[in-house]
Amino acid sequence: MTDVPRTYLDWNASAPLRPAARDALLAALEECGNPSSPHREGQRARALLESSRDQVAAFLGCAPAEVVFTSGGTEANDLALHLLSVGATVRRFAVGRIEHPSVLGPLTARAAKGWEVTWLPVGEDGRVSGAELPTAGVGFGVLQAANHETGALQPLAFAAERWSAVGLPWHCDAVQAWGRVPLSVEELGCATASLSGHKLGAPKGVGALFVRRGTSTQGRLLGGMQERGLRAGTENLPGIAALAAACDAAATDREGDATWCASLRDRLQAGALAAHELARVNGPGADDQRLPNTVNLSFPGIHGELLVQALDLEGVAVSAGSACASGASDPSPVLQAMGLPPWRVASAVRVSLGGTTRAGAVDAFLAALGRVLPRLRGTGG
Repeated sequence: MTDVPRTYLDWNASAPLRPAARDALLAALEECGNPSSPHREGQRARALLESSRDQVAAFLGCAPAEVVFTSGGTEANDLALHLLSVGATVRRFAVGRIEHPSVLGPLTARAAKGWEVTWLPVGEDGRVSGAELPTAGVGFGVLQAANHETGALQPLAFAAERWSAVGLPWHCDAVQAWGRVPLSVEELGCATASLSGHKLGAPKGVGALFVRRGTSTQGRLLGGMQERGLRAGTENLPGIAALAAACDAAATDREGDATWCASLRDRLQAGALAAHELARVNGPGADDQRLPNTVNLSFPGIHGELLVQALDLEGVAVSAGSACASGASDPSPVLQAMGLPPWRVASAVRVSLGGTTRAGAVDAFLAALGRVLPRLRGTGG
């Protein structure tokens, strides 16, 4: 069987490698020195490491000393929650049920060890109610910037107003938001914020965590004193250099990419809704409350996983939810928390675009959708 041309519409799972990141990666591979070594080769590696830190710090809107390099978003989230837990004076945290599995996993483990939980309410639009963010009796809070499945933007201004203003430390999983919407940790006032390289067009296996001055300094990976003792182990210099280049490119391209992606998303959404008379969009209705590149769709009578597989056979890559939950048989906790009816939860698919997505990709998706929907009616949902 001849392979069909491929159309990639799963940028929230992983973005293609940016040319600038590839160039930086290859150049850094030529540096043989260890950044912790005192000789000239080590000094060159250290200079590259710190110049990369400067670039990432400028992207995040913080001081270079507040950037800790990690293996990706999951480790960044885990380290952040560790630091906030160690520094908490009250063994209670506030968090929404729509957070990413890399956030809910560590917090569920803490709840099993006696931590109390305040669950933040979420509406049918997939957004936490900012007016109900608790300020009393909580050790720390957690609020993502943008949801990984629906693209719903969370009320970060409320968190800055209600949590940061009273000195309550909180973590922002901003992995899906960096490079897609305006964002700065200086304005957020959060104690920690995570970044994942491969969501921005850097290689997989590298990320960063913003750790505000004054936050606990008890590391998670112990051993050497790399990353100020917060994350032991020789730094992934090629990945870090590529991450820095990707951050620079994302900052330059963000506004243009957002406008372009929103136009493609809207055309794709309109075409998908026209392809099935009862199709629904899951998430906010207002464009200023969701990512410009993401749309989550439900088609009644059609199982989401089967739709993903059918589209894949047609050459189109989309997702049924978070890539970290791929293969899980349980329904999406995000869509369930939104109170959606079971058919919308079971039939949901996520389509996500990027700056290099072309208009022809939307046409290919809609054409493939028109071919597979009639075949799949009655398969579930």
